[in-house]
Amino acid sequence: MAVNDEILDRLTDRDIALQRFYKGATRRVLNSLKASEARIIERLLTAGDNLSRTRQEKLLKDIRAIIATAYKDAFGVLQIDMDGLVGVESEFIAKALNETIPIVVNTVTPASAQILAAAKARPFQGKLLADVYRELPDAAYRKIRDTIRLGYLEGQTTPQIIRAVRGTAIQGYKNGVFNKARRDMEATVRTALSHTANVARESVYGDNERLIKGVQWVSTLDGRTSPICQARDGVVYPPNKGPRPPAHFNCRSSTTPIIKSWKELGIDLKEAPEGTRASMNGQIPAGSTFDDFLRKKDSKFQNELLGKPRADKFRAGESVRSFVDNSGRTLTLDELNR
Repeated sequence: MAVNDEILDRLTDRDIALQRFYKGATRRVLNSLKASEARIIERLLTAGDNLSRTRQEKLLKDIRAIIATAYKDAFGVLQIDMDGLVGVESEFIAKALNETIPIVVNTVTPASAQILAAAKARPFQGKLLADVYRELPDAAYRKIRDTIRLGYLEGQTTPQIIRAVRGTAIQGYKNGVFNKARRDMEATVRTALSHTANVARESVYGDNERLIKGVQWVSTLDGRTSPICQARDGVVYPPNKGPRPPAHFNCRSSTTPIIKSWKELGIDLKEAPEGTRASMNGQIPAGSTFDDFLRKKDSKFQNELLGKPRADKFRAGESVRSFVDNSGRTLTLDELNR
């Protein structure tokens, strides 16, 4: 197996393990928020019905304090996982390079503090981690505040307001304001950890640039892949340049390094043929892109993923890369036709 394919194979397995880790980390963070939900319900129960405007504002002030404390604690739990992840992931990537390149290369592993600083300084979705940490509790509070204010304005009883905030048992508590806050937190945890893991990889690539001539975008090959990740799959960017995952919240894409050829590394070996990469249907040639993967699927799958108008253009020869602009925004059909 060629070196680049062996590294890709290792990192594909690694990405599966990371998704499991993200799931566990999300559960730990959400568990830390549960106590705050109970405290908010308790505070609503003690407030009673028909509150004056002054008492409403006092209630909301108390709830805001509960949310602020809860999110501070939750982000503390997340930070512990991020602190551990940067060291583990950077060491894994450096070890993969050492074990797959058939000469002693003495790879450099960046310090964890350096990687964490880069993760905090590098934006994703146009925001820094500090922005996300500030905006998330504010958004949760505003939604709860508006629900409570509307309830009192409409003359709802305290149990009715609580049902709107918490949701109902018959709906599995998925129809309340709390559930929206949980989903936002889950997406944030997964994306923050993915961002951290990819920054760790990028830091290793950058510190070992003498070995690496490019960084390839690797998207998950299945029916849930976003248009931007479909378009970027297989694209090779220069080290320290170009976009990097996550491309959006809950992004599952990652990267793999493209090692210089044996000749470029000064090694007298014959270049090896390509290997394979994983997809939802098993192994496919490593050179395959999302386009190649999708062209082997039936029309129903293509229509469900792309929508029939775009799927028709895809079957007529268009690439999925033509469906987004340079920033990754999905083009409208009018823009696509033009």
